[in-house]
Amino acid sequence: MGEHNIDLLTRQEMIALASIVQVGDATYFDLIEAENPIFTHKYFTDIRGRLRTKLVQMQCEIEHYDAKFPFDFFEREFCYGQKVPELRNKYLIIHIAQSRSPNSLPSKADYKHDLTYNNDPLFSQMKLDFLGEQKFIQEPYYAILTFGGRKGKTFCRLQFPEPGYKAIADYIDIPMLSLVEEKEETKKFERKKAVLREEFLAHSAQEGAL
Repeated sequence: MGEHNIDLLTRQEMIALASIVQVGDATYFDLIEAENPIFTHKYFTDIRGRLRTKLVQMQCEIEHYDAKFPFDFFEREFCYGQKVPELRNKYLIIHIAQSRSPNSLPSKADYKHDLTYNNDPLFSQMKLDFLGEQKFIQEPYYAILTFGGRKGKTFCRLQFPEPGYKAIADYIDIPMLSLVEEKEETKKFERKKAVLREEFLAHSAQEGAL
């Protein structure tokens, strides 16, 4: 691997990842500043963190319904019905998580720890392809679409954790989309924000989250 190994992602895939983070993050800041100022209180720090991650994950689910979405979309399910979105292409398994900085791994979880062994060919689980010629195939690399930062200064980085989730083995920076007022990209971005905001508020009202 290596940051220069950007061919793990196509340009369309990088744009899709940037859109997921940028739309989710912008919607989060709109909500906590305009709709729910209570979340700015210091006692709601943990809730704000979960809310921010939830919105980016929800945007991932919304975007995959687009016929042009370049990834395969799955949901990894855990106990008590908890689900997290999972994106895949030929080379990668990607999860989404918030972090303190581009150089810090997100919080650890058992499933993240186990998947990190895909990132070392010596430890990668191998599987047999019984449909064709019998040969060993390496599992896709495991990456985390990591985001965070302050409003207007969101970072977005695809991190490849070392086996055992000890440190970051490598990364690919995902450039944020350039938005210029009155351009079609900006209008599309605002439409996406409106859809996510409506979806989030509808679910929140149904679940009594707000």
